Amino acid sequence: MREFFIFLVVIVPLFLLGGVGWTQWMGAENAFAYALAAGICVFFGALALLVQEIAFRTDNSMAGSLGSILIRTLGPIAVGVFVKQNSPNLVEHRFFLAFVACFLLTLTLETILSVLLVNRWEKLRNKGNDTLGE
Repeated sequence: MREFFIFLVVIVPLFLLGGVGWTQWMGAENAFAYALAAGICVFFGALALLVQEIAFRTDNSMAGSLGSILIRTLGPIAVGVFVKQNSPNLVEHRFFLAFVACFLLTLTLETILSVLLVNRWEKLRNKGNDTLGE
C-alpha cells in the first residue's frame, strides 16, 4: 500500500500545480478539461497500483502485474478517447492535450512505483523462503 500512498502524495500536488500553470497558459475556460484529464489519469493509476498490491498479497503476482498494465494503459486511453469523441466542447478546450500530458506523467510515476512494489514483494518472498529453509 505504500506505493499507492506515494503515488497520491506525489501526483496530486503535481497536478494541482500543473493545473495552475495550465490555467495561466491556456486560460480559465480550459481548467475543467485539465481537471477531468488529471482526474481520469489519477484514478486509473491509483487503481492499477491497488490491483497489483492486492494480487501480490493473494500470491497472484503475474495476474497482478498484467492486470496493472492493462488498467494503467487501456483504462485512461479508452476513457480519453470516449470523452474526445462524445464531448466536442472539451476538444475545443484542449482536453486531449491535457490528457496526453497527464497520462504520460501518471504512467511514468506509476510504472516506477510498480517496479518498486514488485521488488519489495520479491524481497519479502525471499526473506520468507530463507527463514523456511533454516
